[in-house]
Amino acid sequence: MGKKVLVVTGASKGIGLQIVLAGLKAGYQVVGTSRNKERLTQEVQTQLPEFQYNFYAVNMPFDEEGIRQGIAEIIEKLGRIDYLVNNAGYALLGAVEEFSLSEVRTNFDVNFFGLFQVIQEVLPIMRKQQFGRIINMASISGSVTGPTQGVYSAIKAAVIMLSEALNEEVCPFNIQVTAICPGGVRTDFLDQTSMKRPAKQIEDYDVVRQTMSGFDRLNHNQSGDPVKVAQAIIAVTQMEQAPGRLYLGVGALAALQHQINHVVEEVNQNVALSQSTEHE
Repeated sequence: MGKKVLVVTGASKGIGLQIVLAGLKAGYQVVGTSRNKERLTQEVQTQLPEFQYNFYAVNMPFDEEGIRQGIAEIIEKLGRIDYLVNNAGYALLGAVEEFSLSEVRTNFDVNFFGLFQVIQEVLPIMRKQQFGRIINMASISGSVTGPTQGVYSAIKAAVIMLSEALNEEVCPFNIQVTAICPGGVRTDFLDQTSMKRPAKQIEDYDVVRQTMSGFDRLNHNQSGDPVKVAQAIIAVTQMEQAPGRLYLGVGALAALQHQINHVVEEVNQNVALSQSTEHE
């Protein structure tokens, strides 16, 4: 059957590029998609020249036609897709009141609807193969949120829920789906090249300005190692039974535990009111 085929979207930098490199080292035939396949190809040739023959780059703009053509090109070239890592996306951070609907829709188009379409294009292939693993990049922000993260958290929560529902739908076809939920990872994610802010700024939101200043200080000082994150994702592809969610990083686990405790406490405080809505 030959080498298993790993497809990574948003692969030209950051975590996506590290997944490509880790996949090549693991012995996969790797396809990286990007809006700039020349840059992606150069990165692989520079860092792993001995593996370049196991790598194929696809120029795939994250619009409806670009995604359709990109997946079709992969199938025409390699004939199958065994592992899909949906990594493409960017953060839109700011106060909810500051965003225009256009800014929010554009962010959803890339981070959620683009991911959604890639899955729909790949599923018929995996069902025919009776094998597949889909790994969707979510975030700890999909479970734990705060100021500036309203839109980003909404998208990542949607990715987590989509992944879990999809996993139950496709398990009869030997397809498994995992949502990866990292904490802060030391990439350029918080740079202006990867993170966007709303065009409108409302000065009344002091907590938002303070949070954004904190992100500026955190930039390139995050505790997560993108190389180790990529290795963890490759490890998931090799599991017989992959987790539905995988939280990565000490900070992510601590934030999740704090949130779980808060939810349990709040539920327990309001049990009587919650139970009061049933028919007699």
